[in-house]
Amino acid sequence: MSDRREDMVERRRPFPSRSGLYRPALFALGIGVLLSLAAVYAVGQWENRVTRVEFESVAETQVIVMQNGINEYISRLVALRTLFESANEEITRSEFETFSGRLFERHPGILRVAWMPRINRKERAEYEAAAIADGLSGYRIKALNAADGSITTAPQKDEYLPVFFSTEPKTSRSYGLDYSTDPGRRATLERARDSDVIAAMRGLLYEPRDGMRPAGVLLFVPVFAKGTSRDTTADRRRNLTGYIVGIFDLPLLLQAIRKSAAASPAVAVNVYPPDDGDVAGRENRPAPDFSTELRALPSDMTSSGLAHWSATLRIGDTGWPVLAAPAIGGRLVTRHDRALAVLVAGLAVTIFLAVYLALASRNSFQLSLANQRVLELAQTDILTGLPNRAFFIERLQEITSADDGENAFCILMLDLDRFKNVNDSLGHAAGDALLRQVAERLRSTLRGSDVLARLGGDEFAIIQSECHDQRSDAIDLAQRISKLIAEPFQLPGHRVEIGTSIGIAVASEHGGDQEELLKKADLALYRSKSAGRNCHTLYDDAMLAELEARNTLEGDLRDAIARCQFEVHYQPFFDIQSGQRRGLEALVRWRHPKRGLVPPDQFIPLAEETGLIVPLGEWVIRQACDDATSWPADVKVAVNLSPVQFKQDALFDVIQSALSKSGLRPERLEVEITESVLLEQAANNLAFIAKLKSIGISLALDDFGTGYSSLSYLTTFPFDKIKIDKSFIRNLTERHEGYAIISSIVTLARGLNMSVTAEGVETPEQLDMLRSLGVKFAQGYLLGRPAAIGRSPIYRILYPDAA
Repeated sequence: MSDRREDMVERRRPFPSRSGLYRPALFALGIGVLLSLAAVYAVGQWENRVTRVEFESVAETQVIVMQNGINEYISRLVALRTLFESANEEITRSEFETFSGRLFERHPGILRVAWMPRINRKERAEYEAAAIADGLSGYRIKALNAADGSITTAPQKDEYLPVFFSTEPKTSRSYGLDYSTDPGRRATLERARDSDVIAAMRGLLYEPRDGMRPAGVLLFVPVFAKGTSRDTTADRRRNLTGYIVGIFDLPLLLQAIRKSAAASPAVAVNVYPPDDGDVAGRENRPAPDFSTELRALPSDMTSSGLAHWSATLRIGDTGWPVLAAPAIGGRLVTRHDRALAVLVAGLAVTIFLAVYLALASRNSFQLSLANQRVLELAQTDILTGLPNRAFFIERLQEITSADDGENAFCILMLDLDRFKNVNDSLGHAAGDALLRQVAERLRSTLRGSDVLARLGGDEFAIIQSECHDQRSDAIDLAQRISKLIAEPFQLPGHRVEIGTSIGIAVASEHGGDQEELLKKADLALYRSKSAGRNCHTLYDDAMLAELEARNTLEGDLRDAIARCQFEVHYQPFFDIQSGQRRGLEALVRWRHPKRGLVPPDQFIPLAEETGLIVPLGEWVIRQACDDATSWPADVKVAVNLSPVQFKQDALFDVIQSALSKSGLRPERLEVEITESVLLEQAANNLAFIAKLKSIGISLALDDFGTGYSSLSYLTTFPFDKIKIDKSFIRNLTERHEGYAIISSIVTLARGLNMSVTAEGVETPEQLDMLRSLGVKFAQGYLLGRPAAIGRSPIYRILYPDAA
């Protein structure tokens, strides 16, 4: 152990020398100013980058908002096209006006929406007459004179595309205007038709405003005959029926979109007419179609280095270039307030740090000593003086990290057996004294290179290093520890005997990672405890599979309790002297949905270990009481209580509640407990049993002879019955010793005024011999197998006189 303490000290940080105590202050003073200046430059550059990134993010967001808004308008034009393409009859003017009016209600920026049908020469007169009949006085198909911009009656030709429906007043001169007479619009219409796209163009409107023809955005949506093909260009040209035309006031539209989205005023956005060039790098940039700020941007923003961001706003199949820049005086204009603050703070911190380090250096040596002591305490178990879990994990991590295959070691996990009994019966002071003696004995078995630690409670761990033969050395050490711990311990006024369960994991063979080794050593320890304790187990891969199977079974068990997948089966017990049935013992069975009926020995131990036996046991008590109320009045029901249930303060209330709700008389209920219950909390258990007896419940000591109790418990606890374990009955006819033991138990029970029940009777010879020995009651497969209450064997036992 002294070697391990030296190892703990050697791995502490070395103390600083007194001559170097003031070196940090001088160093800080020397480089403080240089660092401050460097920080000012770095922060200034950072401010530039942060502002630029934020600006670009805001600008991109605003363009996305505008794009989404425009897409919303376009989707409404597409909805109008769907109306024409899906209608079985021709759309009337009033239907068009109503539908389009609702579509674009409260949508500023849309100047008008029109329907331009495809009309041939023969249909011209018919359409003109229909329009006049609809209230369009003097309607005629008109053509645009490209030379002077005048509008005249359209000459005769094969095909027209006139404005037939429109959201404009009926007095508007746009009615009847054939868009195909304008070369620019005709090209856009053909592009929309041939490619089946929503084509857009920027053009001057025919309706003057303030004496001028304003610019607008025209969107052409081709409409095809219902149910016709549009796969090829020829199909589209043949099946075209007309166009939906939307005319937007772009500035008003974008302003409305930005207002509804609460766009940030910190970014100035300019939208320019469609152009193939880069608007950011052009000197002769055209006037924008839309601008959020009344200022002229520099002619060449790319070469000037000013912050800017460019993108394209898609309207139909045409792109409008977008150029964004920080707004004048806005929050996205780069400032260097932080750089100035860093300079002031840097100088102040430098001076303060130098003074502080100079003053603090005087106490550094004392602080180093204190830190060393704190670290030692943090890695030492105060009770035993051994290293604690933190040191053990740190040391194990060092070994596994540095392990190159030559450093063979093993991990031994130890858990003291029956330590809890000592703690409960003799008190925590005795338990602490016992732990200190255990620690001294463990130290005596180890070499200087080994690591011993107390992990907590009664758990210890050992790293056995420098092994020549890992398996044999680890097993030899485990055997020596088991033998040494099994020797009696002398405590003040008491002589105590305990044991230890040990799990072993071998490095490399069972893994090289510390968590993996600890997990496998724990699994081996669990196997040792399950195998009867006071033994050692070397890990093997089957343990991991068992753990996984156990976890699966535990999950299924929890589900089974929640879903009531359990059944109560009953096994009869008889008065073998008179041959009369006296009662039924309640035995729980699990009806698994996939595995069928699960034997109790596969789930009862797990239920006790996980605490699930408490809700399961309460259900069995209630179910057994409910069932017994329908039996003959002279038939008792026996219910087993687990040691875990005995620790529950509410157990008596549960039993009393089950009797009260079912209406079963307490004299018909028999409670069976095992000898292991009597080992702990004897005073509390005696008081509980006395309460059961006070209301008339009878008490049976189950599995007598297999536990750890002494005969004194038979005089201390008021049992009504002793149940002889079936292991004694099995050898009754073959070995004289079994006959003698049962004879002695019967004699003892008679002297204590207790009856005797023999369990596991399977042959007539056993029954005859038990009857000759004077055993009062018996149960077993010979007399009746466990079965559900509805099964005919149980029914015949309950009602032997029934026909």
